[in-house]
Amino acid sequence: MKSSDVPRMTLRRALEWCGGIDAVGDALNVDGERLKKWIAGEQEVPQAVFVQAVGLILEAAATQSPRGRTPDSNDGGRKARRH
Repeated sequence: MKSSDVPRMTLRRALEWCGGIDAVGDALNVDGERLKKWIAGEQEVPQAVFVQAVGLILEAAATQSPRGRTPDSNDGGRKARRH
């Protein structure tokens, strides 16, 4: 993975956690078309937008589970404590 992929991947993850293009666009104060161009790699994601997207993900992670998320590989999907 190239470091230039990280901001795009972060935006994609924000879409998963925060409810899609419109919701993330509103939160980042950008229109959906520009957001789509960033995600597609047609334009570079500005550093400030990347940082805001990280904040959105952290905020969402503190309050909810993402839609369709699989169990974390660190916990192996276990519900009970290990002995």
